Amino acid sequence: MYFNKEIVLFNFDESSKEQALRVLSDYFIKNGLVTSDFYEGIISRESNFPTGLFVNGTGVAIPHTDSEKVIHPQIGFMSLKKPVKFRDMANKDNEIDVSLIFMLALKKSDEQLSMLQKLVDLFQNERSVNQLKECTSLIEFKNIMKNAGIE
Repeated sequence: MYFNKEIVLFNFDESSKEQALRVLSDYFIKNGLVTSDFYEGIISRESNFPTGLFVNGTGVAIPHTDSEKVIHPQIGFMSLKKPVKFRDMANKDNEIDVSLIFMLALKKSDEQLSMLQKLVDLFQNERSVNQLKECTSLIEFKNIMKNAGIE
C-alpha cells in the first residue's frame, strides 16, 4: 500500500538536502499523490522541525508535511551515494550526514505517528539499516520493508 507507486530510488548522487527532497517530491507530484505545494511544505516543515536522526552509525531522515497536501498516502525512499546534511531532530543546532531518506505522505495523524514508530524501530535494527544502504533492487527493498511490518 505505502509503496504501490514504487517511489524507491537507489544510490542517488545529490549534493544537498534540498535537491534530494526536490527529486523525491517531484515523483510524488507526478504520480498525483500530493498537491503542487508539497515540496514547499516539506522544506518549510524541515526548517522548523528537522527530521534527521543518527541511529546505529547511519544518518536517516523522515521528511513529511501537513496532511492537507496529501491526496493519496505513499512513502518514498532514497538512498544516497554520498550523505547530505540534515539538521538533527533531537538537537536542531547539530547537522548530521544522512544517507537514507524516507519521505512520508500520509493523511491521518495516527497513521503518521504509527509509521514514524515503525521506521524508528526499523532504524534501530542495524542489520536492516545495512541492508537498506546496500539495497539496489525494488524486490529486495520491499522484502526489507515487509520484514519490518511496513508495506
